[in-house]
Amino acid sequence: MNGRFGIPMARIKKITFVSLILALVLALVACSGGNGGNNGGGGNGNAGGGTGGTSSQGDDGGGSGSETIDPYRMPNPVEFTTFKHLGANAKLPEGDTVEDNQYTRYLKEKANITVKILWYASGDDYEQKSKLAIGSGDIPDVFVVDEQTFHTLAKANQLEDLTEVYEKYAAPLTRELYASTDNKALESATIQGRLMAIPNIAVQADSVSMLFIRQDWLDKLNLDPPKTVADIERIAKAFVDNKMGGDNTIGLSASSSALSVPMKSARHDLKGFFAAYNAFPGNWVKDENGEVVYGSILPQTKEALGKLREMYAAGLLDKEFAIRKEPDQEVIAGRVGMFFGPWWSGGVLRDTYANHPDALFKPYLIYDDKGQVNNLQLPVSQRFVVVKKGFKIPEAAMVYVNTFIRAERKAEPDAAKLDTSITTEFWPIGNPTFDYADAVERKSEILADALAGKINPDDLIPEMRILYDFAKADEAAPKQDLAGWARFYGYTEPAELLKHPMNRIQNEFTITTPTMERKWANLKKLEDETFVAIVMGNKDLDAFDQFVKDWKAQGGDEITAEIREELKQR
Repeated sequence: MNGRFGIPMARIKKITFVSLILALVLALVACSGGNGGNNGGGGNGNAGGGTGGTSSQGDDGGGSGSETIDPYRMPNPVEFTTFKHLGANAKLPEGDTVEDNQYTRYLKEKANITVKILWYASGDDYEQKSKLAIGSGDIPDVFVVDEQTFHTLAKANQLEDLTEVYEKYAAPLTRELYASTDNKALESATIQGRLMAIPNIAVQADSVSMLFIRQDWLDKLNLDPPKTVADIERIAKAFVDNKMGGDNTIGLSASSSALSVPMKSARHDLKGFFAAYNAFPGNWVKDENGEVVYGSILPQTKEALGKLREMYAAGLLDKEFAIRKEPDQEVIAGRVGMFFGPWWSGGVLRDTYANHPDALFKPYLIYDDKGQVNNLQLPVSQRFVVVKKGFKIPEAAMVYVNTFIRAERKAEPDAAKLDTSITTEFWPIGNPTFDYADAVERKSEILADALAGKINPDDLIPEMRILYDFAKADEAAPKQDLAGWARFYGYTEPAELLKHPMNRIQNEFTITTPTMERKWANLKKLEDETFVAIVMGNKDLDAFDQFVKDWKAQGGDEITAEIREELKQR
């Protein structure tokens, strides 16, 4: 049964909580003159902070309206314990330590918080030690976990309820970032209507797969730009037939992992290709009935594989895609006509232009047969700041996050003095990462406004000023400084495509179930081998139907049932 606006009744409690938070955000924005989320146009000179775009001014006072609450500072000194992951190659200046460095000192000075680091480790060592600690219940006061661990701890009743903590202590800037996700980030950390963690926020631009095409080849052959898969096939054939990149021209590039759709776009994936069929192999999505299903077994995936099979047979898809580990090298060599990739693909284009000064790539979005762009989104949150159940001062975690966000965005004067060459891993609990969901789009608007004279470049924060200076230099001498060009390029044409209306698809389940732990490796092997064999012509397309039957029988149906049950309990 559905409630108002078609929301399932089982989710009403969760949505009600999130709605209350949104109401608080709107009230705060109204009180501050409506500057929240300003993209830097007009007269907002604070054009971009940290990695996401704009930052708030006058950001003091918590969400409760209490005059006594400072969301950035504990009234009395507080110490909490943690353990953390640290990259094996992470370095500190001489004299600094993991427990005593610029970030720990900043936190103590600004937030009145000291963190005792019980232990830290890298890679597999961290995984082993943290699993042992969590399994034994020997967890610290505050720490960062992945989604799987978050739900494990929540089910074991080991986490402090942070609902009231967020309502009282979340700073306006923090709320502004969450509002950019339509508060879906908060929902990801909400169980049975209660906020059980402080979730991170992923930049959704990283999920979009664009088709980068040799525009100079397209123009030379007088071809129309692509909109559909049929256009990709048409253009690839023209490129190959005319040997635009020589005898070994590759119409469409792909990597060895391209037959599984990633949530985060990667160069030489086929995410945008599959999306044009509304196909999302490797992901758990909702079908037309609203049921969660595995995308790899749906008819849309079969259809997409069939087209790739045709293109491969015709020599339009890279013949060596199944073993291609570094397809970038083929682009740089000037042999590739098209590849799918993210907005930040400027690096490979930089190297290509260095070798081929007359080359020109341009990004496009590919539409389905209904004329819409489909995109599988990143999980809005994949890291969670959690507090041990029973910790007496849980608000310290919220103050920590507020302070971290403000410092990262340079929204506090002394934060500008922090040495950004020192990895943020050295923040006491690490870097959970928080940003506007639409951070790239915000930055692109700031850059465009600055270049158009709508923003005084002297008012830009350092990061945006650097991008502006590179862009202005390129205006005077196009592509003379390719390294500088690559720094700002992603915020121009690619970022404009990010603003296009999209049918945004969610991966509904990104952790593991008990049966997955036992059977997923074999199921994935079955899938990978079948899909490659179909595309390369070693198996008929109808082998897909047998794959579906085998997948279901060998544990897929059991896993699907577990996932549906798990989702019902959230």
